[in-house]
Amino acid sequence: MPDLSDDNTMGCGVLVGMSGGVDSSVAAMLLKEQGHRVVGVTLKLWNDPLANGDRICCSTEAVHRAKRVAHQLLIPHLTVDATEMFGARVVQYFVDEYAGGRTPNPCSKCNARVRFAFMLEIARKLGLDKVATGHYARLVGEPAGLARGLDRTKDQSYVLAEVAPELLSQVVFPLGELTKVEVRALAAQAGLEGSGAAESQEICFIPADDYQRFLRDRLGDRPGAIIDQAGGPLGRHAGTYNFTIGQRKGLRIAGKTATYVVGLNAGRQEVVVGGAADLAIGGLCIRDVVLHRHDSGGRTSVQVRSAGGAVPGRMVGGETIVLEEPATGVAPGQTAVVYEGDSVIAAGTIVSTKGWSAPVTSEA
Repeated sequence: MPDLSDDNTMGCGVLVGMSGGVDSSVAAMLLKEQGHRVVGVTLKLWNDPLANGDRICCSTEAVHRAKRVAHQLLIPHLTVDATEMFGARVVQYFVDEYAGGRTPNPCSKCNARVRFAFMLEIARKLGLDKVATGHYARLVGEPAGLARGLDRTKDQSYVLAEVAPELLSQVVFPLGELTKVEVRALAAQAGLEGSGAAESQEICFIPADDYQRFLRDRLGDRPGAIIDQAGGPLGRHAGTYNFTIGQRKGLRIAGKTATYVVGLNAGRQEVVVGGAADLAIGGLCIRDVVLHRHDSGGRTSVQVRSAGGAVPGRMVGGETIVLEEPATGVAPGQTAVVYEGDSVIAAGTIVSTKGWSAPVTSEA
């Protein structure tokens, strides 16, 4: 079990975000065991009876489970309505980005635009010093900065990297030094409800994980052409929002070789397709950059998907990233996070990409 006794949070009041899942439940339990004054809070982010079930983090059942776990731990619990803020800052952003031919990461934007700032506001009103969540991430160094969790298979630093460092300086991640297996074991040992529950993996506001239907209900049909890179027509589609860079399924066009989405032009409602080689990119331009620390000159890498691996790369200037190996399936709208080792250097939203060209090497 991690010990925060050397941290300046020892004995302080901590507001713990509780989703009803095993991770946030164990985070609350550990903080209480370490002597903190713990209050649980569940943010009600979305109100849609279709977006429900055990695998949805803010479903009605998840909210009720969070309250029951808090009572089991003998800590106060609040449920706070954040639906208006979430709808404006996350859901509408999600819809607008897809309408513009981009592929957003709503979890990253929720953390950056809603969750942490709102929780800190609630904590201040309650006279609490810190907030905590069940994310698998760490704050390391002096001053402390965001870093990967010890369990690399569950690391969530990517979806936290757009949160401003001044907010993260007031956050505690009790699970950062633990593995998922250890967390489940602690929950089972303590008899916490939901210790064996399935993880929430769907976008919390998308019923049945059907984002295409969700977008179609809001954007309607926007038919257009599927074309090759020379502009030749190959087929038709019902809206560019149904596609993302790197997509292969759902194109419904015949061909002798595998065909992928390599570009989207929402203004002309065009989906551009090509071969696998056309997906390789070697550079990114990002905006809304969040700088966590300056790199120390060591090897840096870039991660562009929450579930994907990082590739060697470096920042050149404030908003340009150059990759040393090709990456595929990279779309404008996604979050790019730069790491030095396990430490987060910077993050931003991808605006554009540049195709891969092998670096020139000199012969001996």
